[in-house]
Amino acid sequence: MRISGNRIADIKLYFYSELAELYPESELLQLFRMAAYEINTFSPIDLHMNANDRVTESQLLQYSNFVKRLKNSEPVQYITGYQWFMDLKIAVNKDVLIPRPETEELVNQLIEELKIKDPVILDACTGSGCIALALKNYMPLATVYGCDVSTGALTVANQNGSALNLDVTFFEWDVLQSPEREIPALDVLICNPPYIPFSEESTLSNHVKSEPALALFVPDNDPLLFFRHLADWGLKFLKPGGRFLAECHRDKTADVAELLRNMGYGNVIEHEDLSGNKRWVSGAVK
Repeated sequence: MRISGNRIADIKLYFYSELAELYPESELLQLFRMAAYEINTFSPIDLHMNANDRVTESQLLQYSNFVKRLKNSEPVQYITGYQWFMDLKIAVNKDVLIPRPETEELVNQLIEELKIKDPVILDACTGSGCIALALKNYMPLATVYGCDVSTGALTVANQNGSALNLDVTFFEWDVLQSPEREIPALDVLICNPPYIPFSEESTLSNHVKSEPALALFVPDNDPLLFFRHLADWGLKFLKPGGRFLAECHRDKTADVAELLRNMGYGNVIEHEDLSGNKRWVSGAVK
């Protein structure tokens, strides 16, 4: 179906008719607003007050392409090329996970609770770098590192660091293997590692399945694979009293907490997100 006209009202109708079977009406409105802002810098008020304004043929093609990509289940953040995270505009593409509000809650809690003014922090499985960059932004005296096994993700993270003018050192490291570089003594090891069992792939939305499998999935027979390795690295690299924080599968949070206790961590706590789901675990090196 082609867009029937070049007025804003025509484009909105096109969004609704083409995408109604894929998205609820409230989400359709938000997607239309996002497209209108990206293509024409129209605000919601502009869209309401100037529904009969016309766009160019080139812009009309951009709207059509926007809808086409949404129909192919591409996350809207990959279409716009960014996601806001802790007041930072984080560039994203198919090489990285899209930052989530739950992860913001994890970062917020660390910022509120950490009493060290100049901590040394490592963000493992950093992806877009959103956690590392947010921590550096809110704690400018911190020394922050981020690591990932994906070279594509590290390219995105470095680009974000440069664009935001935040001094974070990103480096390649497969956390399932010994590091090939020296790791400094850490005050904090924070991570959002892969934690979805492959058997749950069919339950995920097509939008989530468009994100990199490398950053999502773990073997069904070893769902705590990354947590076990990362907790072990924490025991090696964290200073006495240093903190380990990990975002988890909501059904595996208790298992991760038990893992940390069994490995010798103290003050192990399971934390709930704003939806009431247990979403991350923290512990401290004794």
